Amino acid sequence: MSRGSSGSGIVNFKNLLTKTEHYDKDERYMAISDLCEALKRNAAQANSEGVSTNSSSNYNTQLIDSQTERRICSAVLGLLDDSSNDVQTVAVKTLSVLLVSVQEEQVVEIADRLCTLVLDKSKSDLRDVYAIGLKTLVETVPSSMGNVVSHRLIGRLVEGIHGNAAVVAGASGSNSEEKASEEIVLACLNVLTDLLTRFGSSANSITLQHEALLNVTLSQLASPRPVVRKRSGTTIGVLATVISDALLHRLVDRLLEQIDRADGLGKSGKKRARNAHKGGGRTLASSDLRSADTRALIRTICTVSGTVGHRLNQAHIDRIVPIFLRFCDPDDAVAGDDEDLDNDEDMGDADLSGNGGVGDDADEAMKIELRESCFAGFESFVLRCPALIQPHLDQIVLSSLAYIRYDPNYSYGDEDDDSADDDEENEVDEFEEEEDDEYSDEDDMSDEEDDENWKVRRGAIRTLTAVVEASKHDPSKLWIAEYAWRKHSEKKATVASALVNRFKEREENCRVDIIECFTRLLSYTVAAASSGVLFLASSSKCDDESLSATGVVVDLRTKASSAIVKECEKQLSAKKGGERSKSSAIALLSTLCLAPGGIGGLEQVTSVFRYM
Repeated sequence: MSRGSSGSGIVNFKNLLTKTEHYDKDERYMAISDLCEALKRNAAQANSEGVSTNSSSNYNTQLIDSQTERRICSAVLGLLDDSSNDVQTVAVKTLSVLLVSVQEEQVVEIADRLCTLVLDKSKSDLRDVYAIGLKTLVETVPSSMGNVVSHRLIGRLVEGIHGNAAVVAGASGSNSEEKASEEIVLACLNVLTDLLTRFGSSANSITLQHEALLNVTLSQLASPRPVVRKRSGTTIGVLATVISDALLHRLVDRLLEQIDRADGLGKSGKKRARNAHKGGGRTLASSDLRSADTRALIRTICTVSGTVGHRLNQAHIDRIVPIFLRFCDPDDAVAGDDEDLDNDEDMGDADLSGNGGVGDDADEAMKIELRESCFAGFESFVLRCPALIQPHLDQIVLSSLAYIRYDPNYSYGDEDDDSADDDEENEVDEFEEEEDDEYSDEDDMSDEEDDENWKVRRGAIRTLTAVVEASKHDPSKLWIAEYAWRKHSEKKATVASALVNRFKEREENCRVDIIECFTRLLSYTVAAASSGVLFLASSSKCDDESLSATGVVVDLRTKASSAIVKECEKQLSAKKGGERSKSSAIALLSTLCLAPGGIGGLEQVTSVFRYM
């Protein structure tokens, strides 16, 4: 649109605005589509002329006068609740263009109007549309308007949560009112998350509300609605990135104080909790656990540690790790192959469902999610604050090794042989602990629809992967330090050998993660050997001079290579599915070729090439 045609441009806008009120939905659709394109051309033309579309220059007002701007804003907002979904969709799209094309005054009016519609309990049918519109506004409004828009929204959103939280809790109102209030709380939390993400550290109007935001979001962790608890945890995770260290430490302390009251899972986890409560006078009432919701609290502390773990101090880490270990104690990591499973499986875990013991499936799902969240926290700590987590690293590794075999509902039928002829044979066969049992893809499907314990195993595997990543400059400890990773078994294993022994994992995603974790460990080991950090032996006879120079020797050829090749061959020979496992196995063999001695002698090479 040129300077000379500004008059005709306004006429065209007026014609389009008239058509947006047409009774025919097709006419309204075409009108809003044309309006959207006209606004795009208008903004592009202004930008090409070097004119800011959000200034109050004379040229800008010549293109679209203030009265036409108001009419356009009203028309677009009106079409957000059009009877046609197609018209609504284009109206939201037009809104994102409009927000960078009109004056600040109009943007603030749009923000106010959308916020009012979101908070209106009578607008349940269209609240999602209004919430999307408000989300679009926060994401697209010019940065220069961030403080003004935040100032108009932040207080109303906080009040929207406060005003509807009691209704969501069922303290008052009908079921329909509870549902409407829940939708409002969720919408407010969503918009708050977007505001904090974009303007949390730059808008002074938000900075002044950090403490109020912290209090209101923490209060929602006690909501009876799981989706509200989860959404508030996400908001807190974003808030943690912009609040001061003092508020961050207060947040962590409040979360830990509530988590610390919780019982553990399993006999050993509960014992840890009882020992921790001794002297503190803290006991757990089932009502406390339900109101605080241990899952939401742990998930939130994991989210916080994932975003700002480097800002936590040693005291926080020293409190968090023992609490998490109550929920993933190594002694409670049972597998279907354990002979004493029936005796050790604790059926008296705390009722996490809040149903007074009703709903075992829901209760079991919550236990799985708790353990999964704890391992997510461990993973984050290891990656983001390795120095602070160092005193607890052995405990984390032991727990992770124990839970990569956590599969109480399934027996592999090959873990009943813990004996060895002597210590020397025990050392040599470290990587070949499991009996030769050809992997069957049919195992991957057994009870998979009902059994979600693989999520715990996946969390433990990812934690070990984080440990490998944190040790990439010197991975020698992962090859030489031994852990008693199997319940009631004196036989120990290194991280490296335990990973190889778990290549038989029946769930595809977990199996691939295990193989890739070991591949990464092997790759870092080869790199460390190249830089002289450790020594990779190519035979059973190590060079004494080299050994004394490095101090650490990893003997792949005699202790690991044959077991690695054998396990990879099992993956490659699988007849059904497992394509990702096969690809991962080939990648591992390629990495092994970089080590001294490669994949072995002629027999191993010939065997492997049968699958190429």
